[in-house]
Amino acid sequence: MRRLLPLTWPPGVRIQVALWYTVVFALILMLSDVIFFLQLRESMIDNMDSMLQIRAQQIASGISDINGKITVQNILYDTSPDAKTKHLEQAVDENFGSLIRILTPQGKVLQISPTFQTLVVPKSTITQPLKGQAWHGTIETKTNQDTRFYSVALSENGNPFVIIQIGESMSQMHMTLKIVLLELFLLAPPILLLGALGSYWLATRAFKPIDHLTRTAQKIKEGDLHERVVVPPTHDEVQALALTLNEMLASLEATVTRQRRFVADASHELRTPVAALRSMTETLLFANYMPQDAITLLQNMNIETERLGRLISDLLALARVDEGQTRLEQELVYLDTLTRAVVTNAEPLATRRHITVQVDTSESVVICGDEARIIQVVMNLLDNAILYTPEGGQVNVAVRKQQGQVYLSIQDTGVGIAPEHLPHIFERFYRVDQARMRKEGTSSGLGLSIVDWIVHAHKGTIQVESVVNQGSTFTITLPLATCSSSSHAGQL
Repeated sequence: MRRLLPLTWPPGVRIQVALWYTVVFALILMLSDVIFFLQLRESMIDNMDSMLQIRAQQIASGISDINGKITVQNILYDTSPDAKTKHLEQAVDENFGSLIRILTPQGKVLQISPTFQTLVVPKSTITQPLKGQAWHGTIETKTNQDTRFYSVALSENGNPFVIIQIGESMSQMHMTLKIVLLELFLLAPPILLLGALGSYWLATRAFKPIDHLTRTAQKIKEGDLHERVVVPPTHDEVQALALTLNEMLASLEATVTRQRRFVADASHELRTPVAALRSMTETLLFANYMPQDAITLLQNMNIETERLGRLISDLLALARVDEGQTRLEQELVYLDTLTRAVVTNAEPLATRRHITVQVDTSESVVICGDEARIIQVVMNLLDNAILYTPEGGQVNVAVRKQQGQVYLSIQDTGVGIAPEHLPHIFERFYRVDQARMRKEGTSSGLGLSIVDWIVHAHKGTIQVESVVNQGSTFTITLPLATCSSSSHAGQL
């Protein structure tokens, strides 16, 4: 279709089907018009030939051969069935006058109408009838006008004694065919338009089950793998597609469930040995007999086990989210007070890196949500801002409310994020280039994924604006709402 109709935009399936229907319908309409036109032309020619034969028979009834003497009645009058007394000598126009000639086999003209002299008659019109076969066809006048011509010989005892030749102008027939052709051309556009609209309507009706499958698939895409598409009762391709999708979803759900279960079980099982390793390294660090190299090695081991422990905790948290087992508390959260407390807690890290942290919480902002999770969001974003900002940089934290929304922004003057990485920074374990890697800390690659989950679980959004070597700004938008008096935990 793109090769036939080069479009600047890719058309939808409905439009493609409608276009194909219109193209096929146009071809069928063209073919039917051509067949109709040719059939009409042949029918008019056959009708003209029949009329010429009838006139020839009428003329033949007035010709007799008595003892070799040929008697011909006056034929200079119209011999058509509906003619009255019009004298044909008055009509010398070959378009309307009767074209009649009667001659002997030797070529002697017995009678001829004045308009016949305008015809260019081939010799076969005489030789063929003498052989016992009538001649009919189309010849031209001296003015290049088509004329239907009929020539037949009258015989007596098997011997031809006279030849009757009669013709009729085809101008009227050509005029009629031109009118019919014009009408066909005028009727074609509205017929094609109605056909296109009808085909688009039929395509829309045919794709309604597909639309329903698409909407169901979009719901499933949001994470509900338990959802299934409705199987239509009709035994057609749509039913087969629905059954196939349900089978695929069942297989996918089983696979994802096994993966989630494995991650959850593995994370849970790994927490104990990691905690034990950390406890043993901390115990050894309190020993006074350890050499300095061993103490440094144990300190590094302790840092790595702590990082591994956080990674396992994050994995377990995300696994529980995927399983739908995580619940959020619904309680009043004073976001301004919470943010100031998190900033105060992060000041030692900022001071150590010579980074200035400024916080703007001039107004009281209250939201409804899980306080522990909100603290986790602010801590992760603030921790990232400090650790990705070079020494001497600055981090600005602001909380404000506007038009029923709460805005929490954390802006840094750090290394920034390249544009190609921005769409992926909330993906699990996604890492940007080495310039963005931490030089210290315990990054697990899951912090922003957890932040994104918590924000969306609170019916909020998170946006990122970043310029390389200038800094990044994370802006969280949450609904400004109050909790009901009967606060309860809501399952995600």
